[in-house]
Amino acid sequence: MLSPFFLSGSNLLNLLRQTAYTAIAAIGMYFVILIGGIDLSIGATIQIIGMVSITMLINGVPVWLTILTVLGIGVAVGLVNGLFVTYGRLQPFVVTLVTKQIMQGIVLCVTGGASLSGTVPESFMRIGTGYIWIFPVPVVVLFLISVASIFAMSRTTYGRRLRVTGSNQVAAYNSGVNVRMVKLSAYVLCAVFATISGLLSVARTGAFQPTTTHGGATGMELDAIAAVVVGGAALTGSKGTVAGTLLGALLYGILSNLFPLIGISSYMRSPTALYGKRHRRSCSRSCFSERRQPRL
Repeated sequence: MLSPFFLSGSNLLNLLRQTAYTAIAAIGMYFVILIGGIDLSIGATIQIIGMVSITMLINGVPVWLTILTVLGIGVAVGLVNGLFVTYGRLQPFVVTLVTKQIMQGIVLCVTGGASLSGTVPESFMRIGTGYIWIFPVPVVVLFLISVASIFAMSRTTYGRRLRVTGSNQVAAYNSGVNVRMVKLSAYVLCAVFATISGLLSVARTGAFQPTTTHGGATGMELDAIAAVVVGGAALTGSKGTVAGTLLGALLYGILSNLFPLIGISSYMRSPTALYGKRHRRSCSRSCFSERRQPRL
């Protein structure tokens, strides 16, 4: 109603493509929030992925080897976060904040704050700009990840273990669940999904800019957290669905897409505006009324 261009076919496809990057990262964040954790490093993970992938491609490294390498980096980042949180018994907020700062520092030291660009193979560019039938490749990837995540949460024991771990770690431990491995796997999944989002993002432009939101993923972690919370999850854990996370990401994507069309400044598109009362209630429970539980 506010813009005659919003419901056009080209804009709707563009909306889905833009939302896919955030939604993929948000699904990974959903797994971490479901167990009562948080990951502030996914934006920096996307930065590292973008820098490494572009550097390798412009130096002639094959596309398949580049993809495998950055996926390995994503798994390594998730393992570092998960190991310090589970076996190191450190607060996830502190751990992921530190890894975020370290990775952002690495990116700025290597690039000097300058963009990276060069000749990128067309086969890699098609990952970000290509289509499968009428749908952009990132949208198809998001669909596959969403279906797999919904199936895992509703039809597998792993999904039930994630939820019961977030609900009550002591009960999960006493029922035979390996709480540490469940929590570790959640952080690895979060980092891997951030890696996929980073690959799709950098494949769209074929260049890397460490200081921009799109290329450098600055603030992506806030967008992902907002999508998960708006979608019905609680920061205390155990609540929320993958479908709700997708709806939360779509809501933020719609606002981001609509504001420029109706002449509203992009600086007004703040993730904190989407939190609302739900976030304040969840934060107050998780930050100030934490129950004492044994170290598992």
